[in-house]
Amino acid sequence: MNFKDQLTYILLKLISKKSRNISEIDRRKLAIKLAAFVYNFVPIRKKEAFKNIKTAFPEMNHHWVNKQLKRSYQIVINNFIDFLSLPNSYQKIKYKIENQDIFDKAIKKEKGLILLTAHFGLWEKWGAWFGMNNYPIWGVIQKQANKGADLFFKEIRESYGMNHIYRKSSINKIYELIKKKKIVILASDQDARKNGVRVNFFNKPTYTPKGAAKFHIKTDAPMIFSVSYMEPDGTIVISFSEIKIKSNLSVENISQIYTNNLEKIIKRYPDHYFWFHRKWKSTNIYEH
Repeated sequence: MNFKDQLTYILLKLISKKSRNISEIDRRKLAIKLAAFVYNFVPIRKKEAFKNIKTAFPEMNHHWVNKQLKRSYQIVINNFIDFLSLPNSYQKIKYKIENQDIFDKAIKKEKGLILLTAHFGLWEKWGAWFGMNNYPIWGVIQKQANKGADLFFKEIRESYGMNHIYRKSSINKIYELIKKKKIVILASDQDARKNGVRVNFFNKPTYTPKGAAKFHIKTDAPMIFSVSYMEPDGTIVISFSEIKIKSNLSVENISQIYTNNLEKIIKRYPDHYFWFHRKWKSTNIYEH
C-alpha cells in the first residue's frame, strides 16, 4: 500500500474504535446529525437521488419525495456508522426474523443457496446476523480502489463471519461454492448496463445483473430474497421470501421476478433504498 492507502486504513481503524464505544442510541443520533450535514453541504448525487425517487413515485409531491430523500441519507449514514462498530455492537442489536423457516428449508436441500439482496436498509447489520449465526456466507463485493479502505472493509466483514469474493473474480469460484453447499450473497440491484438483462423497475426499463438467474439455471440452487428494515424502536427486521419460478425458466423471467420482489419492499419502505445509484442510466428514460 502507498502512503495514502496506509493513512486511510489507520484513520478508519481509529474511527471504528471510537464508534464501538458509542451506544446504539447515540449512533442513531449521530447519524441524523451527519445526514443533515451531508444533505445540506455535500450534495453528491443528491439531484440524481431525488430524480430517482420521483421517477419511481411520480404521483407523490415534492415534499414527500424530499422527506424520503432525507431519511435515505440517515439510513445510509446509520448503516456506515453501524458497520464501523461491528462486531462489538452485535450483541446489543435487537433482531426480529420473518420467515426464517423458508431460509432454513432451502439450506436443507443441500444444493447451495443463492441469497439475493439489494442496497436496502441496514445491510451491514443484515449481513452480520448471518455471520454471527454461523451460516456459511460468501458475499460478492466490489473491490475498493483504495487498498487501505479495501483491507479495512474486508477485515470488518470477516470479523463477523462473512467471506469475500470480488466482483471481477472468476465465475467458476461461485459455481464451486454452490457445489460445496455454501450461501452466495448477490446484491443485484445496480444498473448492469448492456451486460445485464432488461427488466421493468417501477414501470421503467433498466438493466439488472443476470448472474443470479444463470447460477440458478445451471445449478438448480434455490434462490431466496432477503433484506432488512428498521422499526421505529431500532429493531432490525430480516425478512425471507422464496423466489419461485413456476414456468419460463429464463434469465429474463427470473430477473424480473427478483426485481418485482425488490420493488414490492421499496414501496413499503421507500426511504430504505439506496437511491443514489444511477438505476435507469442505461435506458436513458429521463430523455423521454
